[in-house]
Amino acid sequence: MERLTFNIGASRGGPLVVVGRDARVRMKPTPLERAKAHVAVVREKYDWDYLWMLAFTAILFFRPQDQIAGLEMLHLAELAAIGGLAAMAVRRLSTGQTIAKVNGEVVGVIALGGVILLTTPFSIWPGGSTHVFSDIYVKIILIFALMVSTITSPRRVRQMTWLMIVASAYIAFRGCIDYARGVNLVEGNRLRGSVGGMFENPNDLALNLVTFMAPTLFIVFHDKKTSRRLVAAAMAVIMLAAIVFTKSRSGFLGLVAMGAVVLFYTMRVKPGVVFAVVLAGAMAVPALPESFWDRMDSIMNAEEDPTGSRAQRLRLFDQGIQVFLDNPVTGIGAGQFQNYVAPGIVDKWRVTHNVWLQVASEIGMFGLMTFGFLVVRGYGTNFAALRLLRTRRRRLTDRSMRTAEAEPEMAMSDAERAILETNARGMLAAMVGWTVCSLFASVAFNWTFYYVLALSVAGHEILRARRAAARAAAAPAQPTGRLVRAHA
Repeated sequence: MERLTFNIGASRGGPLVVVGRDARVRMKPTPLERAKAHVAVVREKYDWDYLWMLAFTAILFFRPQDQIAGLEMLHLAELAAIGGLAAMAVRRLSTGQTIAKVNGEVVGVIALGGVILLTTPFSIWPGGSTHVFSDIYVKIILIFALMVSTITSPRRVRQMTWLMIVASAYIAFRGCIDYARGVNLVEGNRLRGSVGGMFENPNDLALNLVTFMAPTLFIVFHDKKTSRRLVAAAMAVIMLAAIVFTKSRSGFLGLVAMGAVVLFYTMRVKPGVVFAVVLAGAMAVPALPESFWDRMDSIMNAEEDPTGSRAQRLRLFDQGIQVFLDNPVTGIGAGQFQNYVAPGIVDKWRVTHNVWLQVASEIGMFGLMTFGFLVVRGYGTNFAALRLLRTRRRRLTDRSMRTAEAEPEMAMSDAERAILETNARGMLAAMVGWTVCSLFASVAFNWTFYYVLALSVAGHEILRARRAAARAAAAPAQPTGRLVRAHA
């Protein structure tokens, strides 16, 4: 009996073995197929550093210490951060890794902290700038590194996103209750946050809700599970109502920009949904409070702004440019624009109300360049993730097909692919909403941007890791083209 063995490569399922007259065919699983099976059956293990990071995020966003007496003295956020960082160090060092994952974004966040420190001696109040670094920004550095090092799977990306969505909906729900009761209102009838921190100011509250409403809407329009879509839709309505009640002009502009991105991606797959949303929005316009539209009219018409805040913003814009031109290298110190008093300053004890002027005037040109790098990376990582996801799905031309065949398929289920695609698009829309709102807010050292950046980076890093694993798995199984003949 003659036996022939052909090594035909892994692209069609591994070596083909034909034995004797029975012509039995056995297709051996490739490394990619084994990896996919492993992904499908293995239950994810949760490390302590990831769990501590979730706890820190919950404390940061829900802020129970503002509501329950005595919790503030326990410093729960600091304890959760320390627990997460210690657990991360033990886990990674025990496996021979660096103490934290290092990439361009982590380096950029650390570099921005370095600029804050280096410019502190030139600050108009060094103690105040030191406080900004030690009490605010150093925590951002550590938690950002913790997030990048622990959000390492699509499941964790989804859990982290849902945590922020639920927290934002909770803050929005409390705001709606306060608005109905007539409490926590400023400037007559503008809603401010019912908790402190980054939700307290009406414009900051609107910025946060616009930002985290973006992934919420992508879940509503694109998730395949009906229950998740219904829950997300309810929370999106609550967030929208709270944004309206803030009567924030920057929030309105950010909402429009963010919504345009969501509708752009939805139009490509569900044009009927987009038509329904636009029609529902047009029908809802008359139901909005007249005071809301009066304030929105002041964006273009100064006469509709009885508070004079529009004119004040313009003066602060000019002051911010002048402060930067007077101190282009070192700035006047992180967090110190509101404490800067000089000849010609008209609006004292005010912030710049523009994130770029905030960075430029307070920490100078090097801080501006570093912060700009981080914002660009926030957009770039999401576009890069979408390109990786499109590589194997789009219909290929003859020329690109050869390239795609040379690129092995990533071991990833359809559910995981959907999670990462929703994350990339949701964080891209969130970046757009944040960018527009930040043109009217001093939020360079607030948490919102760094959480969006971390989720953007995490999604892209997961895809890069899966692609690298697919290449490594496919490398030993390349076709040899040899024919081996053996005689029994």
